[in-house]
Amino acid sequence: MGNPVIRWPVQKLVETIVAILENKFDCFIIIEGNRGLGKSTLAIHLARKVAKKFKIKNSKDYKFHWKNSLIYTKKETKNFWHKWNSLGIADEMINVTFNRDFYNTEQKDIIKMINMNRDHCNLFIACVPQFQTLDSQIKNLCKIRITVVRRGLAIIQTPIQSIYIKDRWDQQSNEKMERTWIQRGSKHPQYSRLSTFKGFLKFPALREKSEKQYQKVKDDKRNLVAKEDMKIGGEKKEESNPLKLMTEMLKAGKVRNGVYMDGFAVANGYKPTSFRDQVIKILKNNGDPYSLPLYFWDKKAKEKKVGSI
Repeated sequence: MGNPVIRWPVQKLVETIVAILENKFDCFIIIEGNRGLGKSTLAIHLARKVAKKFKIKNSKDYKFHWKNSLIYTKKETKNFWHKWNSLGIADEMINVTFNRDFYNTEQKDIIKMINMNRDHCNLFIACVPQFQTLDSQIKNLCKIRITVVRRGLAIIQTPIQSIYIKDRWDQQSNEKMERTWIQRGSKHPQYSRLSTFKGFLKFPALREKSEKQYQKVKDDKRNLVAKEDMKIGGEKKEESNPLKLMTEMLKAGKVRNGVYMDGFAVANGYKPTSFRDQVIKILKNNGDPYSLPLYFWDKKAKEKKVGSI
């Protein structure tokens, strides 16, 4: 007797995502699939429904904005990972960190930022052509993998929970199984037999108005990608000052520790020691305390815990 078919309504997946976020975890979802099957459509459905759920709960977090929530450039990606309790869709993640220049310094820094800022409880949905081609660090950060197999139909997968198995996605075993289907010429692959399988997901197309809004943002931001990554035309806009931003973050209690601060420095093209010295100088000039550990929130949390014993 075959495995029962497990079908997830979109709302069930949305509730699962909300539960993860409310438990103070980040939620990194990767949606893969061939071009034109609806990866972006599904990502938008999920993001908007999660935003609606939090709105019903009278929460100001996880708001969806067509312009701000759709991410296309490296700069937007960097800015997103410094936010808290936010949602973002890397609609074409291949343009951000996984193209032929993957191993350049800037793209390595983005991976460091994703790793370091996992405690910010963000929802990040990345759309990619193929999960298998991603960097192993990114795969390990992924909590939910969704494979769109045809328009309007996807399979949900989650990593194996094990303390010994290094490959949490059991790629070797699942690839072997898939090769068997291909050799047999199977027209109906038994996805439910995959060790990471959790269920099937059906989703609708976007409404006409939403589709137009999406296409408008997509076209506008693709032009930004061309200017930023391919250096095609346009004048470079003035960047926000990373030193000023870090100083504001320290004062607001949004910096966990020195490791976070150093990662921020590297991501913005500074040497960590030089960056710290310049931030200290700004604090001094403003008449603020300039011992950096005083601002780190993990230090404050430890002191508070010790004081309460």
